[in-house]
Amino acid sequence: MSETAKTQPGLVVELTNLNNKVMDLEIKLSYQDEALQAMEHTIAAQHQSIQGLERKLTLLAEYLKSLKEDPIKPLSEEVPPPHY
Repeated sequence: MSETAKTQPGLVVELTNLNNKVMDLEIKLSYQDEALQAMEHTIAAQHQSIQGLERKLTLLAEYLKSLKEDPIKPLSEEVPPPHY
């Protein structure tokens, strides 16, 4: 122990309290880092899932539009068969 610490015991207590607070903050920070990494992983997986669903929805919308079209075109749009 230094001379200052011997003459000021309150200083030792205060330094110990500050050291404990810093350690507590470091522990909380490490837990928050782990939680943040887990959330980033979850968000990335959800983003991929959403992109896949958007692609499927686009394909489904195109398919439904194709079902609405009349398969028989007006005579003006019909191309004569090749044997004519």
